Amino acid sequence: MLKMTAKSAALALAVSLLTGVAAAQDGPPPQLPPLALTTQSSDAEIAEQLDPWLADLREQGRYNGAVLAARNGREVYAAAHGVTDIASAAPLTVDTRFPIASIGKVFTHVAIAQLIEAGRLSPDATIGELLPDYPNALSRSATVQQLLTHQGGVADIFGPAFRNAPKDQFASNRDYYAFVSSQPPMFAPGAREEYCNGCYVVLGEIIARVSGQSYEDYIAQNVFARAGMARSGFLRHDQLPADAARFTGRPQGPNGPLADVSRFHGVGGSGAGNAYSTLRDLLAFDNALREHRLVNAELTAQVLRGQPETGRATARIGFAGGAPGVNALLFGNGAVTVIVLTNREPPTAEAIGQTVFSLLAGPRPQ
Repeated sequence: MLKMTAKSAALALAVSLLTGVAAAQDGPPPQLPPLALTTQSSDAEIAEQLDPWLADLREQGRYNGAVLAARNGREVYAAAHGVTDIASAAPLTVDTRFPIASIGKVFTHVAIAQLIEAGRLSPDATIGELLPDYPNALSRSATVQQLLTHQGGVADIFGPAFRNAPKDQFASNRDYYAFVSSQPPMFAPGAREEYCNGCYVVLGEIIARVSGQSYEDYIAQNVFARAGMARSGFLRHDQLPADAARFTGRPQGPNGPLADVSRFHGVGGSGAGNAYSTLRDLLAFDNALREHRLVNAELTAQVLRGQPETGRATARIGFAGGAPGVNALLFGNGAVTVIVLTNREPPTAEAIGQTVFSLLAGPRPQ
């Protein structure tokens, strides 16, 4: 559901040390047609170039989703191409709510940072101290910092046990936590670094225990509401409103027919990802984070893997996620933001986002 694919790794969007942050790559990937954009392109030129380029990709069957570009936090282009699902063929709009896979990990990281800033949590606190009923003794020594940096060794969500389980058993982070915490850990805390969905599920449970709220309620009140993300939330894919996109993929392989692939996912999201959001809500989140409206400058820098800044944070980052029927990306450096949301499988969003961002932002400073 949330784990980055091999193709995602090939595009250098694998999750790095902190919360799904990956470095934006320079240079457009060769598989997409040329796009005549530069760092000097005007706002009007961005729209004039992007809209037909994306429409052509849609006509070729290579893209189904929505794209936003912003400068200094201000939207300069937003458009959607395609349909929410293959059954209704309802058109996507710029306000369609998409599942966003592992982008959701940054919400969990921000929530942990808020609790640290409030003095309610220490990065050195262990699972055993915070969750004394945690069933796996080996994992109890894992610290909050190790969980954030994918060094906790907690069992991943995915595998035969998840595949065989009824997916309606996974409707909240608490459900995923009950499942993950009962699985054998991958390794002893601190032994190595390995992408860890389970670590973020455990962080979600820590947020719930420390705050006294459900994980979902805490994120809604302290991340979504504070950032002005009015259309974001933890929707169930078996109870989706009409304005939400459904997971759509090719379960028989890249040359097979498109199909609804919701059955591969739990019905709800978790601390590891698959909240639902929109282009403009994610821009609002990026702005709120960079403007230190969610956590202070020092903790913002930790989330973004940059240096503390008194003004708008300028760390160059990419939050990304991909899984059956979903691929989402947010690239930004404070001056340029590119968001791509699709209800198709990787590497669609990565390829488009990498291309557009690298042209508008220019090479990474040496």
